[in-house]
Amino acid sequence: MGQAASSLLGTLVGGAITILVARWQTARTIGSQGQLAAAQQVAAASLARSERERERSAEAARQLLERLADLYDWLPSLPDVGTSRPTLSQHARQQCASAMQSIRRGMQTDLYLIGDMQVRDRYRTLVKLTYDVGWRGVGREHRDRQIRDVRHYMRYVQFSLEAVIDGVSPPDHVAAPTLERGESEPWLPPALPWYWGDPADGS
Repeated sequence: MGQAASSLLGTLVGGAITILVARWQTARTIGSQGQLAAAQQVAAASLARSERERERSAEAARQLLERLADLYDWLPSLPDVGTSRPTLSQHARQQCASAMQSIRRGMQTDLYLIGDMQVRDRYRTLVKLTYDVGWRGVGREHRDRQIRDVRHYMRYVQFSLEAVIDGVSPPDHVAAPTLERGESEPWLPPALPWYWGDPADGS
C-alpha cells in the first residue's frame, strides 16, 4: 500500500514537473519569437526610413541639377551681372542674374533635403563663387578664367549631386578655386570623369 502511494505520488510530481517545464519552454519560445518579430519590425522600419530619406535626397539633387542647368546656359554673362554696361547683351545679363537667384533659392530649400554634408557644403561654395564673380567682381581682371573656374566647379558640384542620385560616394573633396590668384590656367578638379571632355557633355 505504501509503495503504491509513493509510486503514485512520484508519478504525479514527475508529471507536474514535466508540465511546468513544457510551459516554461513554450513561454520562452513565444518570448523569443516576440523579440525576434519586434527586432524585425524595427529593422524594417529603419530600412524604410533610410529608403525614404535616400529618395528625398535624390529628388532634391535632381531639382538642384535643374537649377544649375539654367545657370550653365548663361555663365558667359556672369561677370556682367554687377555692371551697368555688360560685355554681352542686357538680356543675357538679366537671365544670368535670374539663374543666380534660382540656385540661391535652392540652397535655402532643396539643399536641406540632402543628407550628405559634403555635398551641401560644395553647393553653398558654388553659390558663393557665383556671387563673388557676378555681384562682387572678384578676380574681374581675368574674365575668361572667372567663367571657366565657376563652370568647372559647377561641374564638380554636378558630379556630387549625381552621386547622391545614384546612391554612391561623391567625388573626393577638393578646395574651391581662388578667384584672385595670379595664374591664368582655369581650376580643374583632381579627378575628371571620362566624359568631361566630350563636346556633347558641354564641358
